[in-house]
Amino acid sequence: MPLVSGNILPISYQFELASAFNRLIMSNMQAYEKWLFDNGLQPIDNIRQKVYSLSNLYVPKVYVVGDRLYINVPRIQFWVSFLPEVETREFLTQQLLDKQFSIGDSKSAVAFKIIAIDDISPVIFTEIMEYQSISPIVVKALRQNNSLDYLSPDNQFFSQFMIEELIDRWESFYKRSYDGDRTFQFTLLMQPRRKAVSIFTDTPHFQKVVGYMLKFRLQMSPVLQEFAYICGLGDDIGYGFGYVELLKKKK
Repeated sequence: MPLVSGNILPISYQFELASAFNRLIMSNMQAYEKWLFDNGLQPIDNIRQKVYSLSNLYVPKVYVVGDRLYINVPRIQFWVSFLPEVETREFLTQQLLDKQFSIGDSKSAVAFKIIAIDDISPVIFTEIMEYQSISPIVVKALRQNNSLDYLSPDNQFFSQFMIEELIDRWESFYKRSYDGDRTFQFTLLMQPRRKAVSIFTDTPHFQKVVGYMLKFRLQMSPVLQEFAYICGLGDDIGYGFGYVELLKKKK
């Protein structure tokens, strides 16, 4: 994906990237609704819970000054995992290939053009998988005074809330109760890195979302492993959070 204009992004861009991507796949509403219908879905299903998860941008050479990212390469990448399987490759090619989009805020923005869509290797899902987050994992809870709390991975309820939310999304997507094994074991493989991200920038709805970059081992049903890998983990998936990839081993 080459840069068309600009090379300076705000350090918080996940929400803008997710919004731009969603506009692209909905740009031809007739094709979008047909794709959802062919997969047994309605547009409301993708509004209530995104049927895909989106990674951060992968920028091989970048440096940070204040709240800005300076991109020092002509091309970058990002990854998307889709749950619907019927004609998805064809649909994405039609909606995305050779399309331009811009992300940023009132201070700086970058325009990109999508020039290639590559498939990734299929994954065999087992009861024990190791992941790394490619965008921050957000887990929210309500305090006793009804204010919002963002849980850190060392909180005893972090993994419980994360898996409960995953099962809720599974049930919402498949429109039936999940009757499989609900037991799980969550093990951190690195010290979590906290990341605060601004969303709804330059609007009255501006807020900070706190997530964590993690490497972790997850033991649970392969059915839920697949759903987590494709649809992400944690809250605010539709805002560009919670994308995970298989943990790459050092040789």
